[in-house]
Amino acid sequence: MSAAYAETQSAKVSAMKQKIMRLFALSTVLTCLLGAASGEPKEGTEYFRLKHPVSGVPAREVAELFWYDCPHSYELEKPLEDWAARQSPPVKVVRIPATWEDQPDMVAYARLFYTLDRLGLAEKEAIPVFQAVRDEGKDLTTERNVVRWAVRQGLDVAAVRHAYTSKEVDDAVKAAPALRERYQVNEMPTVVVAGRYRTTPMLLGSAAKTISVLDHLYRTAARH
Repeated sequence: MSAAYAETQSAKVSAMKQKIMRLFALSTVLTCLLGAASGEPKEGTEYFRLKHPVSGVPAREVAELFWYDCPHSYELEKPLEDWAARQSPPVKVVRIPATWEDQPDMVAYARLFYTLDRLGLAEKEAIPVFQAVRDEGKDLTTERNVVRWAVRQGLDVAAVRHAYTSKEVDDAVKAAPALRERYQVNEMPTVVVAGRYRTTPMLLGSAAKTISVLDHLYRTAARH
């Protein structure tokens, strides 16, 4: 191979590399423009990346941190249930009661959630609990009041009593504040996707917009 031929081939390879780089850059620009044009949610305003992703969380996990006495949590509950059911396969939303140790009512409602969860009733009874607390103004922060509510709901009262005071529920309630901190949540409700992205109606202004952003984050996480 002559030096002149080698030089010519090298020049062709260099030109090809430059062409590929230009095409890659153009593709990147077009992708960004198409994303903007399609109205994709904006990071930093409509959702945030967690500074420290939650370890051991699958890409398709959707966690909701909520409080039974929060009107925005109540507003999001049904749309979130409906969205999860529409997915293929359906999404199992991990529900976490938002709890601060120095907030007795939050601790009490965490106990109610974990009681129902232990009995396999947390999803079925979510809306009835919200209705009792938010619509009817009932205080479900004591065992006595929870038992009265359970009677009205036709639940197994003995099972409710047993779960409410069980060690398993005690342990879950004690761990709840640390679990909230693990998901880096300070407002309710907050939805965390894949342990990496979070959004909330407080950012977006409505449950409907929250579901729209959640859907985008869920599909983004599932692709990676």
